Amino acid sequence: MTKIHMESRMKAKAVSAAIPRREFLRISSVAAVGVAIVTMSDGSLFAATASGIVPLMDVGFAPSLPAAGFSIPLNSAGSILSPDPRFISTGARVAVVASKRADRHRNAPGGIAVDALFATNHRQPDNPSHFRFFSVNGRPDVDAISGPIRFNVPVPSTSGVTLMVTRQRPSVSQEASATPPPIESEASPLTLSLGNVAGPKLTRGVYVLAFREDESDSMSNWSRLSIANGDGGYYISGATFSYMILNVDYAPAEESAPAPDRRRSARH
Repeated sequence: MTKIHMESRMKAKAVSAAIPRREFLRISSVAAVGVAIVTMSDGSLFAATASGIVPLMDVGFAPSLPAAGFSIPLNSAGSILSPDPRFISTGARVAVVASKRADRHRNAPGGIAVDALFATNHRQPDNPSHFRFFSVNGRPDVDAISGPIRFNVPVPSTSGVTLMVTRQRPSVSQEASATPPPIESEASPLTLSLGNVAGPKLTRGVYVLAFREDESDSMSNWSRLSIANGDGGYYISGATFSYMILNVDYAPAEESAPAPDRRRSARH
């Protein structure tokens, strides 16, 4: 897999800071990664379509990435006992280190996308900006899968790191049509939380997002799976589902950068 290294320098100590302009321009210029900044109202942000497919099947966790030739067992991310409050002051660095589409979905129309959601100083709290950092889209010849990327994101004390997993699928009524069908979407929110709530907590480590592309997708217990480091990079040993591997760490201390052009960021 071709490795693409990108950084979005973000003012970690300011919860409401936007992506610095020069970094935003660097990111949005790489079309292969599928970066997009869009807006969505609160009413539609966490709503799935009527079919009821939940594209985020589950989230696994490991304390670190394995060394070359080794593997590390996975556990459910829900087993993390407490979050790490240090992220409030440092922000988080999120890195996509690997991903794979299930063999049974290879070259099938539709796919999965993942956005990072964050507040900016020119949007209302219930209308966050989206940073699309991952996508897989079915193609007749070969699936288009975005490459490795890393970026910094502020971590509000009231929440944590919030992601949105979106399933993109062809319209059922037009699957047999000779013309390409329109794409509909279903969404699942995910918060790596700093609060005392149910669900995955935010801490340093490796998170594995297991994706559901149709009703028949399933997975075994996380304790039966592991992250391995082979010749081709990191992968989930024993996985039969589509997935993405995220490494989450403290964002490094960086100098302040000028705020982005609001009109430009609103268009992406």
